Amino acid sequence: MKVLFVCTGNLCRSPMAEYLTRNLAEQKDVNVEVKSAGIWTVQGEPATEETIAVLEELGIDAKGHRSQSLDWDLIDWADIILTMEKWQKHRILAKAQDAEGKVFTLTEFVGEEGEIPDPYGTAREAYRKVRDQIQRLIEKLLDKIVNLQNQT
Repeated sequence: MKVLFVCTGNLCRSPMAEYLTRNLAEQKDVNVEVKSAGIWTVQGEPATEETIAVLEELGIDAKGHRSQSLDWDLIDWADIILTMEKWQKHRILAKAQDAEGKVFTLTEFVGEEGEIPDPYGTAREAYRKVRDQIQRLIEKLLDKIVNLQNQT
């Protein structure tokens, strides 16, 4: 399964989701390909210092991350596109109606309510809270992917 995480700038939340998913999928031996992108992105920017730091606290190296803009190739590549906020989902669907049925908020896809707040420009503790929220959701995501893969 190919999962694309999308946030605003591809500097905080979607890189966290991408790297956490890779790490947890490897630990759980789940077959998943993961990428991330942003809706309003400057190409090639590293993840924020805080994003890198809070992932390093879990032993995850995200120093190699470079931001990329969401484009048609990525939309076509993905089996599932997971956004951090509802407006991002609606923005994608407004431009790519054929993506209907594969674009969800991360919380919606795992059966929860709410959104994942943008920690950009806030204190490191806010990044930790977002990281922990995303990690908990990724655990549920991987369980759902395993169940979907077992059905096929």
